[in-house]
Amino acid sequence: MISLFSATAFAQDAEKIIENHIQKTGGEAAWNNLNSVILKGEAIINLGDSYPMIVYHQRPYNKKVVFVMNGKEILNEGYDGKIGWTYSEVAKKNVAVKDYKPDSFDSDILKYKQKGFKVKFLGTDKYDQNNSCYKIELTKNTNSTVYCFDKNSYEIVMEKNKDETLYYSNFKTYNGLSFATKVVGKPNEGGEYVIKFNDIKINPAIDKKHFKF
Repeated sequence: MISLFSATAFAQDAEKIIENHIQKTGGEAAWNNLNSVILKGEAIINLGDSYPMIVYHQRPYNKKVVFVMNGKEILNEGYDGKIGWTYSEVAKKNVAVKDYKPDSFDSDILKYKQKGFKVKFLGTDKYDQNNSCYKIELTKNTNSTVYCFDKNSYEIVMEKNKDETLYYSNFKTYNGLSFATKVVGKPNEGGEYVIKFNDIKINPAIDKKHFKF
């Protein structure tokens, strides 16, 4: 009975932390009303090469990520609702990506129960010298992701999935919704990249031609 009670308590702790996160970053209704977003900034790859970057994302799965090189948009990643795409240096054109898995427009955190995720509170940890976070694991089937929520702001400051670890910072509010304007990615196979956003448009009209590759 004690172990069962403890597991239930940890689940309740996790649920409350996620609830606080959603409320403090804009509220569930506002996030549900977000249907499209355009993010502009720069990507710094290998701690040296820097490129202007634009992300177009539209509910439920349409996505386009481009780097601007010599005034021209080069497709890094795209999804037209059926097929994933990327630019091929060899073919000198956009090509289909085999077995591409599109990103959902919403975070897994939002409506996680309806999506079939289970949550587990892992305790607290320090994510830098001065700040601590709550660690929560989201699991669905064999896939799991660990999130760290700042103990004061309840922002997600770190995310670890099967491919990489992401660090989020420099949070700013756009139309009542909080976004990290700096993301540091550390892939499991090594290396590091930094993404900085300087402009985020909420619910812009995005022409369908942006998702034709």
